[in-house]
Amino acid sequence: MSKAMSYTEAIKIAEEREKKVRHEFDKYDLDDSGTIDIDELMCLLDDLGLLTKLKTERVNFTTEMFEKYDANEDGVLSFEEFKGLYNAAVDDAAGTRPKAKKADATSRTAHGLDGGTLAAREAIKQEKARKKAEEAEKIRKQNQEMKERIKAQSKGKDPKALDAEIEKQRREAAEKRAEQKRQEKERLKEETKACELRKQSTTTRTSHALSTEEQEMRRQAAEASAAAKEAERRNLAVHNADLNRIKAETGAATVTKLNEDEEAMRKKAADESSSRKAQEAADLAKHHSDLNQMVATTGAATVHSLDDETLAAREAKEAEVAAKNAQLDADRKAKEREIKDIKSNTGARTDHQLT
Repeated sequence: MSKAMSYTEAIKIAEEREKKVRHEFDKYDLDDSGTIDIDELMCLLDDLGLLTKLKTERVNFTTEMFEKYDANEDGVLSFEEFKGLYNAAVDDAAGTRPKAKKADATSRTAHGLDGGTLAAREAIKQEKARKKAEEAEKIRKQNQEMKERIKAQSKGKDPKALDAEIEKQRREAAEKRAEQKRQEKERLKEETKACELRKQSTTTRTSHALSTEEQEMRRQAAEASAAAKEAERRNLAVHNADLNRIKAETGAATVTKLNEDEEAMRKKAADESSSRKAQEAADLAKHHSDLNQMVATTGAATVHSLDDETLAAREAKEAEVAAKNAQLDADRKAKEREIKDIKSNTGARTDHQLT
């Protein structure tokens, strides 16, 4: 019977403890959602009288608890999650809590991740948890300072009224933090949305999300590149064929069978010479016409009795025509020498002299 009573008493004690813990938990559940913000975890553990009894340094303990019980990183704890954390705190205070196991860097998970990768992920997760734990410790200190300030200002007042005032100001501070977090979350959401819109309207689109216009431009560029390469290939083939033809025809070239370049040079020289002679003839004819006109308009004056100025003009024009004719002859002879050289060189070309 005594064993049954002992068991019953143990159950009763456990139920009373859970009731007390739940009461404290509900005080920190600001929106009656059944969860508490992990930022106030240290404050809650302090109110439950566990924080000062921990064997593990409080920030380290809270960091480990955040890693374990806030695995989804939503920043809140349900009562069931908190019960596990509470029991871990009780065990730590008693010195009976087992140490956490570290990931084996040489092992590999079922998903194929090696221990090194897991350790790196764990380090990132731990860093996030530590920042949250440090923030929770900061809030606990602010809460403690607020309690001491209220107690100092309310000496002699009813303890229950004092507790009510402390709880009121604690909730106000918690609600203010919650609102700030909500605004920050909303701001980040808007920034993310704006960033996504910018990405959609700028050139950050990847090749897997190109617009129809971009795909067409890319296709045209590829076709132009292919066409340019094909044209270059054909030009090279033609060039090689010309070289082979020239090498084959070099030995048989004669004066009467000059290549196209030589014929073009000869024709050009002849055309230029004819053009210049025609121009000179036209100039000379015009000069004589002008002279005849002068004779006709001077009355008694004859060709042999022209004034000195007219004679000087005639002599200057004749000298100019003579100089131009001399230059034409010089140019003609130079072209003939050039053609002679080309013909001479044509017969002397060999295969190994071609470029």
